[in-house]
Amino acid sequence: MVAIFVWRAGHPPFFKEGVITVKKLGSVFIVIGVFLLLFIVFTKVKTFYEQKKLVEEYTSLSFTEQSSNESEKPIKEGQVIGILKIPKISLETPIKEGARPKDIKYAVGHLSYSSSIYNLGKKNQNFVIAGHRSHTYGKFFNRLDELKKGDHIIIYAQNKVFTYKVFNKKIVKPTEIDVVYPIKNKSMVTLVTCHPLYSNKQRLIVFTELEKEKIMDGRDKF
Repeated sequence: MVAIFVWRAGHPPFFKEGVITVKKLGSVFIVIGVFLLLFIVFTKVKTFYEQKKLVEEYTSLSFTEQSSNESEKPIKEGQVIGILKIPKISLETPIKEGARPKDIKYAVGHLSYSSSIYNLGKKNQNFVIAGHRSHTYGKFFNRLDELKKGDHIIIYAQNKVFTYKVFNKKIVKPTEIDVVYPIKNKSMVTLVTCHPLYSNKQRLIVFTELEKEKIMDGRDKF
């Protein structure tokens, strides 16, 4: 049977409203797409300027060598304590004291219960840095899994430049906290983030050990 639809002049076919609705939906999707694109651009720009401000805050500080008798100044949570660079993944970010959500929103954070910033470069120490792998305001450790044995990370802290070399990498459960413990006779920096990407089920751990350190001079730039 063939159905024949007849309409009077001036009355559009029944499917015209459907065509109009599809066009409206298309316009809505375009608007949503533009909004999302603008939001992504906004967050990237905001992250860039927030990080720039934190780096400037750190570089404006005046560091002098501490005498062995001088007590270490207490560090407040949220304070910028250094700069982390990972050339392999084109990362440069401030390091904040603490790993509260607000501390690692625009930076990576030092786990305060691990070795102190004052103990960087010393043996039997493990300075642990945590960072988001995927986050609205930045993807600081998004490519951390690309690091391999022999790759380097650089930390600018106080008046020194520390270069660490990756010697191990593993994936663990969140409850395996022994990864933050020091290893005898090693000066370590350990990087911690979530795994897999866009998940919080496991932890990706990158272990590094000190290769060299030097006093900063005018040639060292962030």
